[in-house]
Amino acid sequence: MNLMKDNHVHFENRRISRRFFAFIWLMYALLYMTRSCFSSAMAAIVKEGVLTLTETSWISAAFYIAYTPMQIVGGLFADKYSPEKLITIGLLGSAASNIVIFFCQNYAVMLIAWVFSAMIQFALWPAVFKIVSSQLVRSDRSSMVFYLSFATSGGLMISYVAAAFIPRWQDNFALSAVVLLLLAAAMPLACRCANRYLIPDREKVQPVMVEEKAERENHTSTVKLFLTGGLVAVLPAVLIRTMVENATKTLSPTMLMQSYEGVSPMLGNLLNILIIASGILGMLLIKTVVYPRLIKNEIACYLLMLLCAFPFVVLLHGVGEAPIALMILALCVTALTLTSTHMLTQYYTTRYEKHGKDGTAAGLINAASSLGLVLQYCLFGPLADSFGWQQTIWIWIGMVAVAILTIAFAVRPTKRI
Repeated sequence: MNLMKDNHVHFENRRISRRFFAFIWLMYALLYMTRSCFSSAMAAIVKEGVLTLTETSWISAAFYIAYTPMQIVGGLFADKYSPEKLITIGLLGSAASNIVIFFCQNYAVMLIAWVFSAMIQFALWPAVFKIVSSQLVRSDRSSMVFYLSFATSGGLMISYVAAAFIPRWQDNFALSAVVLLLLAAAMPLACRCANRYLIPDREKVQPVMVEEKAERENHTSTVKLFLTGGLVAVLPAVLIRTMVENATKTLSPTMLMQSYEGVSPMLGNLLNILIIASGILGMLLIKTVVYPRLIKNEIACYLLMLLCAFPFVVLLHGVGEAPIALMILALCVTALTLTSTHMLTQYYTTRYEKHGKDGTAAGLINAASSLGLVLQYCLFGPLADSFGWQQTIWIWIGMVAVAILTIAFAVRPTKRI
């Protein structure tokens, strides 16, 4: 068995499986750190006058414009080809993009390089999710999905810590290139060490069960499966939630800097670390207290989190007029409630593993999330530039209300899979 070539394999050795997961978790967290380069450097770029808030927002938007449709393709690839090989390709291509941006800060060059990075990462998230949901030891998969939820927040926090202390924002891209090259070199080595512990998926399954699974996969319409399982209803809520949740994290340093005197880009980034940490705390609280102890349905819990976040998003409308401490509190509670919904959608996606569609479902959900980022970067930066932050936050309030209504329709269908 070879992780760089085979797809339908898994670990039976728990110790090796957990070590491999630790590597995958660190890899994705660091990858997400590199993907956040523009967001974490945005306040410094705008303050130096290198680019406007609108221009930096358009570069980030262009990334996700290219990234979104490729997630659907990436999900299909992750279900058919080696996830580890797909990850390695993405790491190498993204490293090349960061090197180009470090040496050339021309707006057009940066835009093209960042779009290429998005396209080459087409299968990264579906591949990572495929590894966790189908290649690790079966008894560990549920808990590892939970731990994987922290990778994006961990990577985002590392990005803002680096941005706060790196003297030149251009150096963010040099650091990212080095990290990505090291990860690309480490992936084949980690796979080689793990190969001898692999077992074919069908080796541990009785022939009748294999035939039944194959027949079910061949005769079940994927579209019908996603319709009856509620995925189609979940996607709009994921899109809207992503727009608001990511905006409160990536734009808060710039928003606070522009709304309150004495808030520098460095202080804004440091305050944002507190907001991101609140999101991590929220996932821990929801997993240990609410889901699945009190609420067993992931989408019902998702609805509850949106309802809890709504009054604090309304509170953000006072930015620039209310005390900054109150605004930071509102941003922290918003992150605490909304970040956990990412974890909940990952648990929901694992329901499709028994149909062999977990990679495709993960790709679709990530595509919806990515489209949300496209719209966020296209709309919120220019809106804040033109009309101010208070008017922009009115839009956030309306969007959360729409997400609440949308996800409510998805609760009942999710019980069918």
